[in-house]
Amino acid sequence: MSVTPRQINCLLLEDSSVDAELIAHHLMKLEGEVAVTLVDIRPEFERRLAAGSFDVILSDYSLPSFTGLEALDLARRSAPDVPFIFISGVLGEERATEALRAGATDYVTKRDLPRIPMVVERALREARERHAAREAAAALAASEAHYRSAVELNPQIVWTALPSGEVDHMSERWSLWTGHDGNGPRWIDGLHEDDREMALAAWRQAIATGEPYDVEYRLRMRSGDVRWVRSRAYPRLDASGEILKWYGTTEDTHERKLAEDELVRLNETLEMRILERTAELVRAQEALRQSQKLEAMGQLTGGVAHDFNNLLTPIIGSLDILQRRGAGDERTRPLIEGALQAAERAKTLVQRLLAFARRQPLQPTSVDLAVLIEGMADLIASTCGPRIQVVTRAPHDLPAACADANQIEMAVLNLAVNARDAMPEGGRLIISASLDDIGDDHVSRLPPARYLRLTVQDSGIGMDAETLARAIEPFFSTKGIGKGTGLGLSMVHGLTAQLGGSLALESAQGAGTRADLWLPLAETAAVPAGKVVPEERGLGKGTVLLVDDEQLVRVSTAEMLTDLGYMVVPANSAEAALALLGGGIQPNLLVTDNLMPGMTGVELALSAPIRAMEMPVVLMSGYTEDQRTTAGFVRLNKPFRRAELADALAKAVQKTPVNETLGGK
Repeated sequence: MSVTPRQINCLLLEDSSVDAELIAHHLMKLEGEVAVTLVDIRPEFERRLAAGSFDVILSDYSLPSFTGLEALDLARRSAPDVPFIFISGVLGEERATEALRAGATDYVTKRDLPRIPMVVERALREARERHAAREAAAALAASEAHYRSAVELNPQIVWTALPSGEVDHMSERWSLWTGHDGNGPRWIDGLHEDDREMALAAWRQAIATGEPYDVEYRLRMRSGDVRWVRSRAYPRLDASGEILKWYGTTEDTHERKLAEDELVRLNETLEMRILERTAELVRAQEALRQSQKLEAMGQLTGGVAHDFNNLLTPIIGSLDILQRRGAGDERTRPLIEGALQAAERAKTLVQRLLAFARRQPLQPTSVDLAVLIEGMADLIASTCGPRIQVVTRAPHDLPAACADANQIEMAVLNLAVNARDAMPEGGRLIISASLDDIGDDHVSRLPPARYLRLTVQDSGIGMDAETLARAIEPFFSTKGIGKGTGLGLSMVHGLTAQLGGSLALESAQGAGTRADLWLPLAETAAVPAGKVVPEERGLGKGTVLLVDDEQLVRVSTAEMLTDLGYMVVPANSAEAALALLGGGIQPNLLVTDNLMPGMTGVELALSAPIRAMEMPVVLMSGYTEDQRTTAGFVRLNKPFRRAELADALAKAVQKTPVNETLGGK
């Protein structure tokens, strides 16, 4: 037979309707039916306290009409047994210590609202335990009133004494415990040497005054162990008030005494524990910022490597041709060889490029957002790839923002990576900055003032209402396992809040996503801030259709193809190449870059004209992660030498196994 959980009545003191709705949402996760009564002013709070019966009280720390500590004082006087939990976004370590000392049960920061069910359940459980303990104590006290003359508090050793104080009966357990006779004056021999004088003095005082005897002391047990016990005795009086007999008990309290001592020690170090907990939270937040920076920079690696590879391709190709032709005199040739070796080392460095991050605390300074955005444009374009158009709009007459430039860069990179992932087929990414005058009831929920607004807007797939509502939740991700940590947007949200700003998201399915970051204005202006080469093949023959959107790559590659004996027809895009084919050219081979604006190299190779001609295809690529998209074609990594190009062409003609990668390793 199941037991239906009773209703949990919650009194919520909160002046923000948005925060109240979020808190109520988390309260509904409690087991059983939950009723939330919302108040936002002192008179209503006092009225509800007087009229209602609540299981738990939750309160903001900072309220317009009075403080959270005043609310706590009212609650403790009106409902002292009801758990009182602070929920605030401004509760620092000093205020938290003050609140707990004032009688608060616990506290939850508004950045950690998902902890509410756990904290409330624990508070309710502890309240029930305290209530049960009080009821048990009350029942025990009632029992003592009836049976105090015989037995005191679940006795283990029962003893009696004459009015003079001489023990005339001691339970046999005393002898079993201590090894000493407890009758007469010998009972004192069983006590620890350091406690005998204190215990005797208290006993003499009780005999002299007739007051109950209640002392804790240590017994030296027969085994040699020392244990804490509690001895209590009450006098039995006659009608005139004279003592007739003393009735006493001695009980083992060793475990309870140790627990109480530990509790005292913990209470004495409460402030230190709060400081340590706060420091641990700060360290966790710093680790989170660093991990997000590493993730964002890791996403940039492919794009940066692509750009470097496109730059290195004409350098290595041209130097290789000069070396093979024996250009220059005896003094010049070593210089060509040295330059080629340096270029090869640069190629290796690009291949080993790793995500990096600078560890530093948040340091708000005056930041020129226009300069920051322009400085990041190339990096963002690289990480987004050539199929996404990156547009920046930032007037140079904007005032400076009060922000941490490194952290803002990390936030923009995270938003850019999210935008890129939302545009798998390409699209447009706009990064802009502008001034924004914020009034009352603004979506940012910021105090009315002038702010700088940094906007990252994409034309991607967008989010539905459910996904948008959870977008900034930590560890919430729609990218799938291994493709994201789910911490990017929560990091951006926390960063802007820490800087005194705000983050707002706007999105709809099929309509893209817009992220607005509001940042406070700064008070001051920004301050301006060696490889084995494949064996050379024989000279080729025929015509090669060469396609690459980078002119320098086309020129150097065309020169190498000419040097190998081929005729070369260049094109700066896949669309231009198809136009040449439509004009009647009959190439024998296709050498094309893969990722280009518009049609990709793979799409060109799979187009009807190329497939109809059954021509061999070599795909060049500056990305190291593109093997899965080039299946079925010989692939040539940029940068490359003439011998590597010749080897790729020969293998393409021979129809080597699919997805074979040629060039640098």
